[in-house]
Amino acid sequence: MRRALSFRAKILLVVLAGAVVPLAIVGLWLTRTASLSGDALLQRRLEGALDRLAPEIGGRWIRVRGDLLSFAEDSTRGGPESVLRALVRDSSGAKRWRFERGSEDVPGAITVRLALRDPAGRALGTLEADLRSPALLEGATAAGAAVGAAIGAQDRGSGAWLLPLPFDPVLLERGRFTWGGEEWLGVRRELQEPALTLVAAAPLSPFIQPFKIAARNGALVLGAVAALSVALATLLTGRLTRTLARLAGVAEAVSRGDLDQRVVTTSTDEVGRVAHAFNAMTESLRSTLRELAQRQSLAAVGEFAARLAHEIRNPLTAIRVDLQRVEEALPRDGALRAVQARALREVARLDRAVGGALRIARSGSVVLQPLNLRAPLQAAAEAAAPAFAERGAVLEPIPAEPADVPIQGDAAAIEQVFLNLFLNAAQALEPGGRAWVEVRLDAGHVTVTLTDEGAGITPEHRDQAFDPFFSTRPGGTGLGLAIARQIVIAHHGEIRIESAVGKGTTVYVVLPLSGPGERART
Repeated sequence: MRRALSFRAKILLVVLAGAVVPLAIVGLWLTRTASLSGDALLQRRLEGALDRLAPEIGGRWIRVRGDLLSFAEDSTRGGPESVLRALVRDSSGAKRWRFERGSEDVPGAITVRLALRDPAGRALGTLEADLRSPALLEGATAAGAAVGAAIGAQDRGSGAWLLPLPFDPVLLERGRFTWGGEEWLGVRRELQEPALTLVAAAPLSPFIQPFKIAARNGALVLGAVAALSVALATLLTGRLTRTLARLAGVAEAVSRGDLDQRVVTTSTDEVGRVAHAFNAMTESLRSTLRELAQRQSLAAVGEFAARLAHEIRNPLTAIRVDLQRVEEALPRDGALRAVQARALREVARLDRAVGGALRIARSGSVVLQPLNLRAPLQAAAEAAAPAFAERGAVLEPIPAEPADVPIQGDAAAIEQVFLNLFLNAAQALEPGGRAWVEVRLDAGHVTVTLTDEGAGITPEHRDQAFDPFFSTRPGGTGLGLAIARQIVIAHHGEIRIESAVGKGTTVYVVLPLSGPGERART
């Protein structure tokens, strides 16, 4: 039989799945994106170099173009220094005149062609000229060197490369290429006038390497963090599950019949409480088995279980029976008889309130009878007074007006609503804090407002306040407000909470008033 994973191993697996695996993925992503980041950086720099170079060439071209047009109008002035050869044709294509600075070919010359027009825009002919490349491309090599790139320029008319490149220009057609054992990246830019193609290329390694180093360092840091997470998880889970391991061992021993086993723990958290409860259960079981052994009857087991279940589910019944027995033993004129009678009344009131609240919580229905809302409201305030006194806080007296607040409702259930609200307010107050109640009659409704000066509720907790089993108070069941809301809804009313952190909380309970002719009982 395959052995199941321990609780500690499952926690470690959760840590690995929730922390270490994502960190590993991030590390792989960093390594993968290092090259992409270097590519993007180099491409931006190359494009920036061409962005700066293109306007400079355009500015020089405007000046050279002006010189050429002036030269075409008056050939006797002599050609500009940048002109190697020039040929002017009329509109029919016949040669008008020709200029040539020398007979030899100058490498890297730029061939340009300009249309000649009169002031009215009519075509006069064309000017064809070969220009010295420095006239337009001066400083291009320095611009490339500033970003560690090689700059090239191609005359699209002749196809000649005007600026020499350290590699075969054919490689630039692929954009990314390998030359000299290194990977290079190239970009290009097309100029319309003059008809030039500018290119910039540089090796990738100087740009990728810093990103790779950063990615490697980041991966090492992530690996260290992952290792530390696993180490901390191993240490902490060992401490957290130590008591559980002892509890599991004792439970196995008890299941084998060894009822003398106990879980030794000093913890007061949930695991510690479970351990203490297990010890109490074992002690109870040991006593029960001792009693059953004396009776020598299997029927006694069922009887004991039924009696124990009845006592657990109905503790108030046992308390009431004990108080009634005390009443029988007390002298009729004894000073404790009034105390005992009040305790019985409180047990009966609590029994009715709990029974009514649970009935409503299960069925959502209630038996409505005419009553004065002030009666259950005042009773709830009196029942909650000890809670305020214990906190050193004050619940101000219920206002005397309005004296008659007729509604249709269940007195015990309504009292339970306000008792829950009062107890919540008491728990929220610090010593010296106050809570107060306002009762306002509107058209067909009564609004009871309970305000406290407590710490307030955060917005996210306020939205969950009426959810069953949600509680921010240690030891709270999370059922008080949920049941109160269901009771109010069963009375066709509404309940809402307003709160500000550090300023306090206000609860509004709105209930419909009785219609005409309905008489409330006080």
